[in-house]
Amino acid sequence: MSHGQALGPGEGIIRKVGRPRGMASFRAFIAIDLAPMPGLDAFLNELSRVKGLKPVDPRNLHVTLKFLGGVDEALVPRIGEVMRASCEGIPPFQVEAQGSGVFPPKGSARVVWADLKGAEPMATMATRLEKAMEPLGFAPEGRGFRPHLTLARVKDQSASSPARAIASSYQSSFFGKKTVAEVLLKSSVLRPQGPEYSTVLNVPLPG
Repeated sequence: MSHGQALGPGEGIIRKVGRPRGMASFRAFIAIDLAPMPGLDAFLNELSRVKGLKPVDPRNLHVTLKFLGGVDEALVPRIGEVMRASCEGIPPFQVEAQGSGVFPPKGSARVVWADLKGAEPMATMATRLEKAMEPLGFAPEGRGFRPHLTLARVKDQSASSPARAIASSYQSSFFGKKTVAEVLLKSSVLRPQGPEYSTVLNVPLPG
């Protein structure tokens, strides 16, 4: 993947090829990538065999810190500065993927997830981003942030019970650990086979 010039005065904010040149706006979110995580392969394979469940591509495993929606390309440098500020005082840290469940915990399941341990710094960054992105026109979501890895989405209600049963069978499983060293601005292009993500900016954690 080719790299361009640094954006703005902030060191460590790097522009990457993330969308077609000349695109005035793009669908975006701020995230932390946790792929690959081979320990989740068996779980994802089992989910993929359930009709009506849409598992996440293992290459796309991530935690969304802030969903932005449509972003004007001209705002990218300012978003990068906000991202860098949200990382202040947070050095690289390690998270562990362990345990699983579904959202909502009762009733028809809509999402299958894996829990994350040691992810408190993610919550700090997400809270900072909620406040700091508002002046740029991105409204707060108004809900608490719970770090997790989305593994599958229920597309048909017939898959709700199997999804809950599979998640329950992995509720005590350890899937692996990752060192988090950067925060990313990602673009998302929705395609019939699933979303296609590209990195627009990366902001390394200090230290």
